[in-house]
Amino acid sequence: MRNTIIPFEDLYSFQKVMFNKVFQNNQNVQKAINILTKPPEVDVGITPADIVFRLNNIKLLHYRPLTDTQEPIPILIIYALINKPYILDLQPDRSVVKFLLKNGYDVYLIDWGEPHEKDHILTIDDYVNDFINKIVNFILEDKGIKQLTILGYCMGGTLSTMYTALHPEKVKNFMAMAAPIYFDTDESLLHVWAKPEIFDVDRVVDEFGNIPPQFLNGGYLFLDPIGNLYSKYIKFLENVNNDAFVRMFLRMEKWINDGIPLAGETFREFLKSGYQQNLLVQNKWKLNGRTVNLKKITMPVLNIIGNFDNLVPPTASKPFLDYVGSYDKKELIMPTGHIGLSVSSKSHRDLWPQVVEWLRPRSQLNEISSDIKSQTTLSDKTNEGLEISSTHEKKSKRRSKKQGSRSRKSKNMGTK
Repeated sequence: MRNTIIPFEDLYSFQKVMFNKVFQNNQNVQKAINILTKPPEVDVGITPADIVFRLNNIKLLHYRPLTDTQEPIPILIIYALINKPYILDLQPDRSVVKFLLKNGYDVYLIDWGEPHEKDHILTIDDYVNDFINKIVNFILEDKGIKQLTILGYCMGGTLSTMYTALHPEKVKNFMAMAAPIYFDTDESLLHVWAKPEIFDVDRVVDEFGNIPPQFLNGGYLFLDPIGNLYSKYIKFLENVNNDAFVRMFLRMEKWINDGIPLAGETFREFLKSGYQQNLLVQNKWKLNGRTVNLKKITMPVLNIIGNFDNLVPPTASKPFLDYVGSYDKKELIMPTGHIGLSVSSKSHRDLWPQVVEWLRPRSQLNEISSDIKSQTTLSDKTNEGLEISSTHEKKSKRRSKKQGSRSRKSKNMGTK
């Protein structure tokens, strides 16, 4: 058995090597310190858009097209309530919004704004059945159509899952990205910390009212303290003379520290009904008396997962497809983290072209495209690190086997 002291010796050697590397170039160290202590301004969320609808402090952005023609079914992006949504439009070459626009999609995005102190009473029902519903109705009426596509990211994925289950007639396609759906998992410290015997959510909400972003960010920081407090700054130092890297680093830092408060009652309900009781997959979560039944989600569903996500681990998002009522469903698993799904170069190279390929035949006004059948017969495969699976095909095979078995049994019974 290995001596337990050795790992500490390894850690000491690692620290020694790293600190020698840090101080071997004093000029780079000083440059890094200057940038981090007095960071230059960086632009974010610069893809041109118009504010086409307002609801209190909530804004609906409609992005200007980048192609001569657009797909007839628009996409509504719904991000989390706890950070600003420009992570989906961080910089031109790492922008999910711009990628969709360049591929001919008509894109809308909800900017939740910052809740006022009086907004601490807002519930999940307010966000789902009031705010999101009014925004969807506006888009449908403005476009003269009956359905749209929803892309829900992070907590926004959970809220939009609820909306889709309660208003399925308005959603043509549903895409969930890093969405917490199945909360009964210990693969993320966040899920462990949120257990009722550890975290008293009532005390926190009663004390704060709206939950301050510093409180939330502190928890996220310690999901990976080495990476967030040490390793990323070493990497920054190593690339301090790379202007593109520095700009991307500063944009990420701006977004991380640009958090917004979360309505207290929404936080209370999300923690209790989600993290502590796992009601969503049990079809027991109720919004103003209406049960959220995931089996009502029968339209095409795409589930996008980050394999190294330490905020919403795959065990919290991957089971989603097992609970929906759709037969046309697929998951895309990317070897990246929670935020990497939207900003990493690998995701923009490997993931988002696959999303567009899946969505294209499902974005027509007709009920079904002939291209969908060929897509939903894809077998499981790996493509440059991107795992693709079609639950539609797997379940169809299982049903065929069961039907074949029943048929053989019937024939056998008939000969007796």
